Amino acid sequence: MISDCPPIPARLTADGNGEVAIVVFTDDFSAARKSLEPFPCGIVGSYPFISAFGATVNVHKLSDLCRLPCVRSVAAHTTVTALSPLSSLAGKAEKTAEKAGSVPKGAASKSVPRGKGKGVRVAVIDTGVGPHLDFLVPRYRLAEFRDFVGGKAEPYDDNGHGSAVAGLAVGNGLTSGGRCGGSAPEAELVALKALDRRGEGSAFHILEAMQWVFDNRLRLNIRVACMSFGTRPLSRDDPLVLGAEALWQAGVTVVASAGNSGPKYGTVTSPGCSADIITVGAAYFTEDGDFAVPDFSSRGTEGEGPIKPELVACGVDVCCCAARGGYVTLSGTSMAAPTVAGYAADLISANPRLTPDRVKEILIGSALPPRRSDPAAGYGLARLAPPEN
Repeated sequence: MISDCPPIPARLTADGNGEVAIVVFTDDFSAARKSLEPFPCGIVGSYPFISAFGATVNVHKLSDLCRLPCVRSVAAHTTVTALSPLSSLAGKAEKTAEKAGSVPKGAASKSVPRGKGKGVRVAVIDTGVGPHLDFLVPRYRLAEFRDFVGGKAEPYDDNGHGSAVAGLAVGNGLTSGGRCGGSAPEAELVALKALDRRGEGSAFHILEAMQWVFDNRLRLNIRVACMSFGTRPLSRDDPLVLGAEALWQAGVTVVASAGNSGPKYGTVTSPGCSADIITVGAAYFTEDGDFAVPDFSSRGTEGEGPIKPELVACGVDVCCCAARGGYVTLSGTSMAAPTVAGYAADLISANPRLTPDRVKEILIGSALPPRRSDPAAGYGLARLAPPEN
């Protein structure tokens, strides 16, 4: 039986020739696997948590594939990038202090309030993590490392972005005398490398990492996932959005960067554009003690839909862990999201019964609104919320 072909995204047929990479959504994952096996396409990934497959197919066979009864819809594969000066803000130079204990000049002087996060594990899907002492001493807190890019067993970070993000979430600031620690310095880290040395990656690798979190969340007590990356949202069946929402429904509080494509509205990237998850923009502190949103921080759709981003956090000249030790000063919404991820871990540590929806409510309710109204700030500056028992 051949069904009607669901709508095919125009970007898949734009070139007219060659192979295209797609995500195939199904209503019955097991039945679809059997139906796709004899079809002339290459299955490159299986994502049962969203009932989907990653595949490559000749563009001329795309309509035939879409007409298979097991296929609900298809989406275009996308390239994902880390959201920091190491990638999309390449024009803004980073400042590094490699010597242990030294803090780069120009680092934001206003420190981030810190909780604990003890007993909670935070998954960071990024470029990996380096052997920084702030994760290893006095207690080894790297609970797990998985490499979906190179397949290596030992932890590494050939870009630096992942180490910076991880440090802002769970780093203890030990080698900086506490000046450059994360917001949940007693939480444990699950580092998942899905982006390469350029800070770029395949949506297939991101989905593979998300699937791994879904499969191992109970075994490892992964309660928070930080996603400081983004890509242009798809109009329907966005794989990264659906993946983030599947984790959310499974009890993992997902925190994502808003993106660095401001100041125009409608620039929030995927998966941050999801209505369910917590999306974080960047902020900086002004001389009068208030805070403001920098132009680069992405904004949601003006006057329409859910407020995005919901929260902002310090994302300008932030002191972060460097992959090879020492610290680096970076700016971007990538630096804002892990601070909020740490706050979520702290709330869950105090009350493990909290659901992602409740964590989001508490963080929004405790946010500090700007003195001068600014829709780009969402509900306001994220703060360390009092625990809810």
